[in-house]
Amino acid sequence: MKSTGARMLPRQLPEGRTLPLAYVRSGPRTTAPVLVIPGGPGLGSMLPYQRFRTTAAKQGLEVVMVEHRGVGLSRKADDNTDLNPADITVTDVLDDLAAVLDAEGIEQVIVYGSSYGSYLATAFGALYPGRVSGMILDSPVLDAQSKHDTAQALNTLYWHGTKKTSKQAARLRALTQRGTVSVEDAGFPIQLLHESGGPDLVTSMLDLLNRGKGVRVWSWLNRLGTSDVMRTRPFLMEFDLVAHCAFTDLGYGLPHDSETGPLRNDASFADLAERFPPFRGEPVDVRGSLPSFDWPLLALSGDRDVRTPRSVAEQVIASAPNAVLVPIEHHGHSTLDTAPHLAIKAIDHLVAANGTTPSGLHDLSGSRSAIARLISFRLGVAKLLPAPAR
Repeated sequence: MKSTGARMLPRQLPEGRTLPLAYVRSGPRTTAPVLVIPGGPGLGSMLPYQRFRTTAAKQGLEVVMVEHRGVGLSRKADDNTDLNPADITVTDVLDDLAAVLDAEGIEQVIVYGSSYGSYLATAFGALYPGRVSGMILDSPVLDAQSKHDTAQALNTLYWHGTKKTSKQAARLRALTQRGTVSVEDAGFPIQLLHESGGPDLVTSMLDLLNRGKGVRVWSWLNRLGTSDVMRTRPFLMEFDLVAHCAFTDLGYGLPHDSETGPLRNDASFADLAERFPPFRGEPVDVRGSLPSFDWPLLALSGDRDVRTPRSVAEQVIASAPNAVLVPIEHHGHSTLDTAPHLAIKAIDHLVAANGTTPSGLHDLSGSRSAIARLISFRLGVAKLLPAPAR
């Protein structure tokens, strides 16, 4: 693997074993280092964000990233065996972050957390408030309750319909009633289409299906959502070892709330739930801790984000006293992953505020992602092809 500049910090494990915990510290030494925590769990920190760290360093930002235990360079103990599920809890991960700061002699950081990483960021703030000088929550998740907000947003948009999406919702209901698509499998494709291109892209897909076209595109979108999440992509996405804490600590396998509507985007996780112990409750009550967060906080929220909808970001703003909403137009989930230039702009903005509550960032707009371009291309091809004979 290409060098990542990783450092190793020994972390004690049960039975006398040791975890060589990987982390990286990049950029010039500053008075406002930023601890960046990506989503997942299972997403690597070392390899996927090399370009992000390089760009941040060129703009004078100091970044610390820790490879989540059980993932990538932090996957194995010192005896070269994979970590055990009992070695990987959310509390352990939070302690790892603090230990890295101790090892580097860093007293305080701006904490940037994306998606799952936003839960870790807020939990870190709750456990180690004296170590936080500011916080950025990108596509925030607060707890297992956020799963309800996701289901509510998806079904409000495309099953019940809003003023802007009533036609698309009616078309989707009609397609499921005719048996053209299965309602059980519709949630993820609709979410991905909406986050990639909004209601217009959803319309293009549903219109094709209504004309008897686009079945292969729909199947492809479904496969993207139902692929084996336990399959590891070394150093990039390794969910298999961290799945235990995802289900037991964060409720990834909780039942769908059918009262919100039938659409769901978490079928892959639901199918795995029986392999793991039941949800035992979040280890840190971040929702209850938000009112005590006395540092400046930015909540980044894309207007197309369904996985962590705007309603969750608004809950953060309503509870944290120095929080400011940063809305991003034409944007879906995780600025860190899909619009890193905006993530860096938000960090710059908070650093410049120098400990005071920053003004809101305005007129931010996401760029068209690679997956959005690919979906549009495939829909364009499907539109030109003749409908299959019946």
